[in-house]
Amino acid sequence: MMKKTLTVLLILLLGTAPVFAITDEERAALLRASAEILMVEAIVEEAEQAKNDEDTKPVQYQEIKNDLEKIKQGLLDVINDVRREPRALPPISGDYQ
Repeated sequence: MMKKTLTVLLILLLGTAPVFAITDEERAALLRASAEILMVEAIVEEAEQAKNDEDTKPVQYQEIKNDLEKIKQGLLDVINDVRREPRALPPISGDYQ
């Protein structure tokens, strides 16, 4: 489920790539997406606190948090930038086990 959420957020981020200034409606949607990431981060933190330290295949929580941070920063860059130009985005790992 986490991979699906990250994939949807990445698609949302990449779908905003045109070089036109964003609309108020687009900015509002991206702000909602950013707020959702904050909630996902809290859920990931909760899951990490409840982890089984003896698990033979532990979840890589730091990788999840790093990827969420990259996506969140990308959204905030778009939201706060009046003028957008194409740029290379850092890859997310997507491998959490």
